[in-house]
Amino acid sequence: MLGINNQVVSFVSPPPTTTTTIEATDLEDGHPNHQLWNKMTDNIGRHSFSSRANFLRSDSSINTVEDFLDTLINSSHYDRRIRPFFDQHKACNVTMTIHINTISAINEVNMDYNTDLIFRQSWYDPRLNYSGTEWAKRSPEITLHYSLIDRIWVPDSFFRNAKEGKRSDITVPNRLIRIHRDGKVLYSQRLLLKLDCQMKLQKFPLDNQTCVVNIGSYAFGTKDLSFYWDETPNTSAIRVNEDLEMPDFVLSNFEQRYCNRTTATGSFTCLLVVLHLKRLFGYYLVQVYIPSMLIVILSFVSFWIDHKSVPARISVGLLTVLTVTTQSSGIRSQLPRVSYIKAIDVWMSACLVFVFAGLLEYALVNVIARKNELRQQVRFSREVIGNRLAQVHFYKKDDTHQTNIETTETLARKTSVTEKNLRSGSITSPLIQNSAISNTTAPSQTPQVILSQQAPVSKTAKPIRDTAQLVDLVSAILFPVAFIVFNIIYWMVYLNMQVEYVLK
Repeated sequence: MLGINNQVVSFVSPPPTTTTTIEATDLEDGHPNHQLWNKMTDNIGRHSFSSRANFLRSDSSINTVEDFLDTLINSSHYDRRIRPFFDQHKACNVTMTIHINTISAINEVNMDYNTDLIFRQSWYDPRLNYSGTEWAKRSPEITLHYSLIDRIWVPDSFFRNAKEGKRSDITVPNRLIRIHRDGKVLYSQRLLLKLDCQMKLQKFPLDNQTCVVNIGSYAFGTKDLSFYWDETPNTSAIRVNEDLEMPDFVLSNFEQRYCNRTTATGSFTCLLVVLHLKRLFGYYLVQVYIPSMLIVILSFVSFWIDHKSVPARISVGLLTVLTVTTQSSGIRSQLPRVSYIKAIDVWMSACLVFVFAGLLEYALVNVIARKNELRQQVRFSREVIGNRLAQVHFYKKDDTHQTNIETTETLARKTSVTEKNLRSGSITSPLIQNSAISNTTAPSQTPQVILSQQAPVSKTAKPIRDTAQLVDLVSAILFPVAFIVFNIIYWMVYLNMQVEYVLK
């Protein structure tokens, strides 16, 4: 106790120095035993308080908390540039917790997602220990204004896979700094981040994705700074908002992991939050799979339309092809340009093949029908010409010139009628007319010659006419069966396929 200018200033003599170390046997799975670690930091905090107490004025002279804080974090004896335990050549252990508020804007094209989270860090700084003062009884912990964060040392933690990020400033900067009397510091802040997420889209849209939050130290190596998840009993280092909802995904599971990164500048500690996301299939089922399936079924309806209805068959074929092509282009615009084949690519390609094959099938049927009609016309023309020659040869045997002239004129007139009927597609009417000619102007032998040649014409025309219809009938059965088989194989393969995600 000294009197200086009628003022009393008291000093606290330092207690004996005690050193606590952590042996290799005190490590559990690469992490220190937290009970021993807390005991060590408490001892260090109590014994190192003597060096800090020399700078604290007597309780009687520190009347306000402002004076106390100014004394505690005075820049003349507290250097924020130096990390805790630097003089003792020990690493500063930082425990972390994360509370995830929202996960949104999961983008397959850019392979990233947005998250709103509360990031908490805690560590021990012996220079901030005030447990031996009167203020420790008054206030076991002190919550500082966010502007004072620039006056104390904080870890240089950063998010390794962050593309963009900022602190929330609504309505004030969302930052918390709290100092406990034993020197423990709690630093909490709310962050808005856009994080990278390398997605595997082989099963899209039947896929599950794994995204991470990678936290590491930027400058301090493992010898200076170590990160640990808070493993306090009955607490969880990773917490997720119970009301968390995403439009395309559901958070099926999450886990915490440890990792280390070795770069050109050294070895650094890091922590991982692994988020397992399961894609919701309902949107793609309603918007993609069911419409495309109905379009394919619509293309199968054209097989039951008469092949002579050219506008109807062509319209159905072209519209289905164009619709599937447009739908496929819209889906591709929402996905990245990856080199591998996705499940949605297989589905849309198969649908396009089915509707395009239906259009080609009608082209084949049309060609077959036109060839059959041409063959029918050629064969029938040969029959008509043969009948005409036989009739002319018969009438030449008549000695009456007038009868020959009349017969020739009648035959010519009836032949012209036959040719008109041939152009209009009638087959049997010319034959009937030829029979009428022979019954009125010729002897009884003429009908026998004509009727004996009509039978082959009708027998050859009938199977030729049914060939195009037979192709349509086979296609109407074969195409739906092939589409059903494709669906069975497709869903069995992609629902059971497993895509492994390797964390690097």
